[in-house]
Amino acid sequence: MPKQKSAKHVLTGELIREIPYYTGKSIVAHDGELNADCSMGYHCISKPISFDEPHSHDFEEMLCFIGGDPTNIMDLGAEVEFHLDGKKHIINRPAVVSIPKGMVHCPIFIRNVKKPIVFLEVSLTRIWTPAGKPAQKSIPGKILKGKAAGSRQGNRKKKLKAAPRIDPERRSRG
Repeated sequence: MPKQKSAKHVLTGELIREIPYYTGKSIVAHDGELNADCSMGYHCISKPISFDEPHSHDFEEMLCFIGGDPTNIMDLGAEVEFHLDGKKHIINRPAVVSIPKGMVHCPIFIRNVKKPIVFLEVSLTRIWTPAGKPAQKSIPGKILKGKAAGSRQGNRKKKLKAAPRIDPERRSRG
């Protein structure tokens, strides 16, 4: 049977990634794979972790924290401390943090993890550039105490810019 023209819109294995500081496999589309002005990452978290560096983007971003039990997503099973514009927010039930373009966000501390949670990030940009992987002290297996041992919560702010769009014709040629 000949390949259907629409098959290029069904993405499967090419989005699956192994990211050592998350649990299991992640689904990641940060490099224009969705052929849309959107990028995303789906990750599971089962141990405390932090994302320390305050930063902002020149695009909107939504960060979702969802209970990992598909029969009860309302039980987050963890505590998330999230900083927006320097203000601390405590999340202990499923939530979507909608971050406007230019708003400084982070650090994020995920602690008291009793069961896996889903961390879904959706950014309104074709290409997403990370602020950086979690600090070494935050990699699962190291338990965070209090605010996160050795956390750098200074005033350093990193501004990330969306990368230029990738021409879909160029991407399909390999």
